[in-house]
Amino acid sequence: MRFFLLFIFILSTSFCETLKDQLIKEKYISVENKKYEKIRNYNLEKTKFSNFTIKLDVNKKLLEKDTFYGKVTCNVDDIVFSNIKYEVSFDTIIFKFDKDTPKELFFYFKTQEAVNLNFRLFILNEFEYKYIAKHEGLIYGIAYGIILSAFLYNFAIFLYTFQRSFLYYSLMQLSLLIILPTITVLFSQTFITTTQQIYIDVLETLCLLFTILFSKEILNTKKTMKSMNKVLNFLIYLNIVDLIFIFIFNLSLLYEYLPRSVVISVLVLAGIIALIKGQKTAIFYFIGWMILFLSLFIAEQELFGIDELYVIHIGLPLESLILSFALAYKLKQTADEKNEKEKILVHQSKLASMGEMINNIAHQWRQPLAHLSFINMDLQVAQEDNDLDKKYLLDKLNESNNQIDFMSQTIDDFKDFYKPVKTKEFFSISSATQRAIDIIKPSLEVAKIDLVFEIENDKKIKAYENEYSQVVLNFLTNAKDVLIQRDVKEPKIELNLQIKENKSILSVLDNGGGINSNDIERVFEPYFTTKDKSSGIGLYMSKIIVESHFKGEINILNTSKGACFSVEV
Repeated sequence: MRFFLLFIFILSTSFCETLKDQLIKEKYISVENKKYEKIRNYNLEKTKFSNFTIKLDVNKKLLEKDTFYGKVTCNVDDIVFSNIKYEVSFDTIIFKFDKDTPKELFFYFKTQEAVNLNFRLFILNEFEYKYIAKHEGLIYGIAYGIILSAFLYNFAIFLYTFQRSFLYYSLMQLSLLIILPTITVLFSQTFITTTQQIYIDVLETLCLLFTILFSKEILNTKKTMKSMNKVLNFLIYLNIVDLIFIFIFNLSLLYEYLPRSVVISVLVLAGIIALIKGQKTAIFYFIGWMILFLSLFIAEQELFGIDELYVIHIGLPLESLILSFALAYKLKQTADEKNEKEKILVHQSKLASMGEMINNIAHQWRQPLAHLSFINMDLQVAQEDNDLDKKYLLDKLNESNNQIDFMSQTIDDFKDFYKPVKTKEFFSISSATQRAIDIIKPSLEVAKIDLVFEIENDKKIKAYENEYSQVVLNFLTNAKDVLIQRDVKEPKIELNLQIKENKSILSVLDNGGGINSNDIERVFEPYFTTKDKSSGIGLYMSKIIVESHFKGEINILNTSKGACFSVEV
């Protein structure tokens, strides 16, 4: 209901006339000192003048209490006479309207050759004259600088993140950056040509189109506000149709009858709904759209007696600042969410590594545990046969201690393998690879998987050896699981280490038949797996480690035998 009343209020005030609009009753022109005629009766785009007088019919009643200023864009060097005192500022003249101003103002122009009429009058109130007009260039420069910065900032973020919200907003800012200087120039002209009208209407409609698309994307209306999403889709459709009509009818039919502030009021409503639904960041978009709405509304209705050019050059840059901060905050939220997900993945990877460690320890301990069991059996049989002498007992105890030492050393090896290393150290690629092989070798022997490690060239690098070994172990574990799952006859894993262009390339190849062509592009995605009871994060973490910590590359391809993983550092 509130939105409906606001809509009615906008439409009901769209025809209000300000005091400034009433100050000049009519504008006349006299060509070659002939009879005065209304300027609006001429086709100014086609008619040219060389000797003419402009007459302004002033509404004196408005000057009994108020004072205004006239700002005229014209060829100041061609003015021959005027019945009012004025001052020249670049290509404009400025004069005062007060109770002493004549009822009729005359400006006589004489040019060397016939030209199109160049006489555009702006009426300024005292506030505009004292505080805005005198600093107009600075205000416009700051406005353009802010909008340009917003465009470059958001477009750069789009190139980094490829998020459509940043693309739409940067295109919106680019449109504004073209529109504002253009309308400033056009508003200083006596008339606007058909081509100029088409140009500015296309730009303004595109700007609103990008604004709506940005709102849909940033508020995620497709999922969170389905009814509002339909409204915004309808507005998008209207703007696209209007773009076509502009080229047919030479003007925007949609915004000829519908104030642009009405469209922005819908976005304000979308921001309110998003806030009600719990989107805390929507407060930024609500404030930004509210500023944009108020700027357009005040400009369209010329409320407070301030010229629309001044209003939009102040309001739109302010909106750009607020929404750019909002997008930056959203980017921070996205980064925080990504970091949180990374922490969860790292934690899950550690749990998975612990599972692998326990599994490999079990394989390492099977043989010594079996050996200890045989020793106990031997001792029991010897005791029953009365053959348990001191020498035999000591031999068996030493044998048991050797097996226990081996098991203890196994624990130390695994503990050192998975212990985080905080400082980088020099290590050879072959030694780090061999560590991973030693860890998984017992489980490969149990599964009767043959492993071959060929070293063509070796290299030393300064990095985290444990992390490199864990990457290799992930490859070996993945290959082992595939070979067991597919029950491959004569299963085999081949490792090859070589140096090319001063980079080490370690490849891990199995004969498991390769990876499905539909899945090969996804194997490094988190949680993607084709194996039963797998977390799907081992290969993802391997990719993160290689690219982040080693600044290297990790690749996969299918060969005639099977899948081949490679690490290049």
